[in-house]
Amino acid sequence: ALALLVSATPALPADAVIVARVGNETISSALLERKLLELPDFQRKALDDSPAKLKRTVLDTLLVPDALYSLEADRLGMREIPAVRDRIRDALRGALERALREERAKNNPLDGKQIADYYTANKARLTTPRRIRIWRILVNDETLAAKVIAETGGTDGLQRWRTLARENSLDKATYMRDGDLGFVRPDGNTDSPTVRVDPTLFTAADALADGAISAQPLHEGTRWAVIWRRGSLAPVERTLEQERAAIIQVLERQRDLEGRDALVATLRAQHVSALNESPLETVALTFPSAPSHDHPPLSPHPALAGSNIPSPSERGQR
Repeated sequence: ALALLVSATPALPADAVIVARVGNETISSALLERKLLELPDFQRKALDDSPAKLKRTVLDTLLVPDALYSLEADRLGMREIPAVRDRIRDALRGALERALREERAKNNPLDGKQIADYYTANKARLTTPRRIRIWRILVNDETLAAKVIAETGGTDGLQRWRTLARENSLDKATYMRDGDLGFVRPDGNTDSPTVRVDPTLFTAADALADGAISAQPLHEGTRWAVIWRRGSLAPVERTLEQERAAIIQVLERQRDLEGRDALVATLRAQHVSALNESPLETVALTFPSAPSHDHPPLSPHPALAGSNIPSPSERGQR
């Protein structure tokens, strides 16, 4: 692993020359070129307008100060500060992970079969079935359900439906929004993870035309339902080509995790010689409390001359 990490950082090119020395550190022409390439166009233009001046400006204002800061930090022993050591450790871990990923992509790249196999195995998740939008009023009494059907016809049926839903529907999650269950799938699931209904509702709604109310109450468990089909959506199926980029990301992430776990297991066997769990009992688990988001009340004050006094609205004070 260490050899891989070292090999990921190329040695000084043969044609690179030293342009500055800061303590024991050197700044090479290759480093200067890499820094110039990393700068966005707008920053290069802001630093200087000619190539010669730009090189000198980047050297004097970026590379040399960075090297001086690093030199002074070493003199002050800042590498031994716990927070700094954590940051260095994070940087080394990230560099090693990138090196492992590049090495794996070079020696064992993903092939078309792996991508196609993943698509086939997960096709159900990549396909959205046909969906029907259903409004439902749920009651305990079949007679009341029949009354709902009778009273929601005609031109003002929508307003009467809304009133009946608020006054009678036993589904307290939807009664204030006209009994709207959202788009229901054949298995009873909806686009909301918290809303699921009896699949028989989809079957019944499937027999209706868009905009139609069920002619008879439906038995739903021990209760009775009246449904209103409000619309429908055709199934959506994503092709392999449409999902290829996302699948590659998922598979690469899986390979990253598997490679990391395998490397950690190998290194653990080589380097972890003992684990003493008894001190764990003394480790404090006192976490800082979350910051309060309460704001002090605003004291009233007279409006400035010529201004409007703020008035409450649906979007706050205006």
